[in-house]
Amino acid sequence: MNHFRHRIPCNVPSTIFRNISRRVSGGNGSHKRTMLAWQINAYGDNSNLKLAKTQIPVITKKNQILVKVEAASINPIDFRMRDGYGATIFRQTRKFKDNVPEFPLTLGRDFSGVVAEAGKQVTHVKEGDDVWGMSYMKQGTHAQYVLVENDEIGAKPRNLSHVEAASIPYVAMTVWTALCTTAGLRPENYHGKHVLVHAGAGGIGSFAIQLLKAWGAEVTTTCSSDAKQLVMDLGANHAVDYKTKNVKRELRQIGKFDVIVDGVGGQTEEYSLGLLKHSSDAKYLSLRSPIMLETDSLGLVRGGVSAGLQMIQKSVKLKNRFHWVFASPHKEALQHVQMLVEKEQIKPVIDKIFAFSELPEAMAHVEMGRARGKTVVDKFC
Repeated sequence: MNHFRHRIPCNVPSTIFRNISRRVSGGNGSHKRTMLAWQINAYGDNSNLKLAKTQIPVITKKNQILVKVEAASINPIDFRMRDGYGATIFRQTRKFKDNVPEFPLTLGRDFSGVVAEAGKQVTHVKEGDDVWGMSYMKQGTHAQYVLVENDEIGAKPRNLSHVEAASIPYVAMTVWTALCTTAGLRPENYHGKHVLVHAGAGGIGSFAIQLLKAWGAEVTTTCSSDAKQLVMDLGANHAVDYKTKNVKRELRQIGKFDVIVDGVGGQTEEYSLGLLKHSSDAKYLSLRSPIMLETDSLGLVRGGVSAGLQMIQKSVKLKNRFHWVFASPHKEALQHVQMLVEKEQIKPVIDKIFAFSELPEAMAHVEMGRARGKTVVDKFC
């Protein structure tokens, strides 16, 4: 199931890494230690990404864990944030939570690596453990070290390499937040349900198909014609070419859906709303909330009100069955997915692998929007 189509060797000069410790301690000198991180100092295109030497984060809270990153993935949220998407909300969140400046900003949401140091309240992982997880609403994972909290991290599946493991946490947290937290359902509730997953060949879709099949759901997905075999191999029961002349009619012929997971929005949402069953427990789960765009455009208050009114209109139209999804960390989800991965019910789907030194090229590859599965950055030398 793994798709390792492209590997680029790490070619960052070794002299740059000379002063970077392989093991970080909480001793008096830890604040002087440095690492490399891909950062931006202004919003814009890939030319703003710079490889910078910066301080390794220092644990300041008892629930924090410092992780040496071995691999990280690129998600669409990364290049959108590079462009300034969500800057208003992220800026306020970082200021309120950690009181840190907006720039320099390190992007990247998920990772696989090794625990370098753990706070006193951390009990489920320890120094030296192989771990995976997600950095949420703060400095990201496109760096040699990342600081995360208790609920953002778990034990890496034993049967995966760091590259394979890094492809999963962010999409796993997004899909879990949609299917469980937002929909209010448990994994056992999905047995026998008919679920539509839009864009099944992408990172979110390829994971969602496998997770739902592991839970016993019947899964229909949309994809391009050249991705049909991939999504069927992942477990989809039906695959519809989204470029067909009447995709709504083809989907309706398959039957209406108990749950729809929509990571596309726009015209896809317009024709999909009518495909949801009329039952009160049917759920339309949209990953395309306008709140970031609205607050960026109108400010925190006016943008929040505007997005809220849109939510009310959709919710009334679908009788409270329409929901926007916002990814959030969840320790139980990581543990559950770890179990399914180790049982080989979920496998990583990787499109291309780039070296740490080639991270801007990896970002550009994802931005093209043609990836089958995930793009991973390896060898954080």
